[in-house]
Amino acid sequence: MRLLILDGAETIGGTKLYVESRHDAVLLDFGLNYHQWGLYFEEYLQPRAGRGLHDLLKLGLAPPYSGLYRHDLLPQNYKPEYKGHLEPSACLLSHAHLDHCGFVGLLRSDLPLCASPLSAAIMKSMQETTQASFYGEMAYAVPRVVSEDDPRAIESSSYRTGAAQQRSWRLFGSVTPGLREFLSSPPNPSPKARPFLPAPIEPMGERLGELRVKFWPVDHSIPGACAFALETDSGWIVYTGDIRLHGRAGDQTQRFLQEARQLSPALLIIEGTRISEQAQARATERDVYEAAFATVKNASGHLVIADFGPRNIERLMTFLQIARETRRRLLILPKDAYLLEALASADASFNVLDHPNLAIFNDVKLDVKAWEERIRQAYEAKLISIEEVHRDPGAFVLAFSFWDLKHLLDIEPSEGVYIYSTSEAHSEEQEIDIQRLFHWLRFFKLRPVGIELGRDGRSQRVGSFHASGHASTDDLLQIVRAIRPQRLLPVHTEHPEFFEQALQGELEVLRAKNGESLTLE
Repeated sequence: MRLLILDGAETIGGTKLYVESRHDAVLLDFGLNYHQWGLYFEEYLQPRAGRGLHDLLKLGLAPPYSGLYRHDLLPQNYKPEYKGHLEPSACLLSHAHLDHCGFVGLLRSDLPLCASPLSAAIMKSMQETTQASFYGEMAYAVPRVVSEDDPRAIESSSYRTGAAQQRSWRLFGSVTPGLREFLSSPPNPSPKARPFLPAPIEPMGERLGELRVKFWPVDHSIPGACAFALETDSGWIVYTGDIRLHGRAGDQTQRFLQEARQLSPALLIIEGTRISEQAQARATERDVYEAAFATVKNASGHLVIADFGPRNIERLMTFLQIARETRRRLLILPKDAYLLEALASADASFNVLDHPNLAIFNDVKLDVKAWEERIRQAYEAKLISIEEVHRDPGAFVLAFSFWDLKHLLDIEPSEGVYIYSTSEAHSEEQEIDIQRLFHWLRFFKLRPVGIELGRDGRSQRVGSFHASGHASTDDLLQIVRAIRPQRLLPVHTEHPEFFEQALQGELEVLRAKNGESLTLE
């Protein structure tokens, strides 16, 4: 068995692994490496769409191996300098965070994506509600052709002749008729829109070629997260993906630990996101609920804004519960409603759009996409106008992020509370965004809760208003000791050496950098 670390060896995110056993090979995740990306790009400096893979391969942001990528993303005058050739038969995706799936749009169109039904629903929803670039075409791809104006460039094919191609899915667990319909539906059902070619959507079997595959749902900060195991010619390899013990679905993680141990794995590939945190606060989702509930309850008569991460549906449910118990309504944006509808197509437990304490903020919009127009029409009775929020701010909890604060200029709140219930800043750019956030809060006399600026002007979280999506240092060790693998490979971490020090004498800890291979006999 050979394991090639394509990316994510010593960074948090960007995980891309290639596992080869006998005559079969698969990818484990194919994410966007935010650290490496930030060295070259930012909001207003992006890869050139007209050059496709050129910029990403030249800068080392995409692994330099043939056999992985869509041919239509290579300009005619560009011949990449590949290090080798890979032939995966599928890509297994642990969950739908972009640092694990954000480069799926680059992969060969014929390469099946193996994921949970919820991850598939999220990925299609993300593609349709954002300005997806070519590398973000996760659920379906628009074919590129040589530009008529400049043969060195590529461009989207004519919508009349170039049909969008749906990705082929192999989904773990049952595939509902609703999810099948959602994944196979074009983004714009108009007869004048681009044609849409559906692809097979099948339940995942027990094998990919000669590789036996097992999967387990695990707890993380996004629905549909999975851990995997592959039976190779060197024994079972187990991959945790991103994982935690302290969320509402912690029992799923515990089941994974028990069943993975029974495989006597030859290798455990584990994340280590939180190793760098100091004696970290071990806040749970229950702690978040209690802290946020007390804050909302004490803000009677005033507007409350809840800022939590995109697609953190568990946190959305927490604030929906708080809204019900404080006799408010949680106002979400149309894109959130679309995501909830997509999730409900895969799992009926997410069917909460009819909840009496959930409503949709009717923001000012000029360019309304087809998906949003349909949401607004289907849930017209749920739409809440800007004027309603202005007249009675104490009746609502607004699910806004920093990027939505511009709508406050229409709402014109007079005082209120801003609950910061998301992760801390991880880069200088994010610190600058936090500085801007505080300018907005001061302008509208909104009291920040869950975050403050220190004397050095840098932000820090305060209180138990956020629970991490990742296992703590102690929990990571508990996971390793519960599974008891023969060898351990840390990825998705800036401190792989921690495992060597903490587990010295217990098991063999392997180390590899990006582009290096490990061979197990």
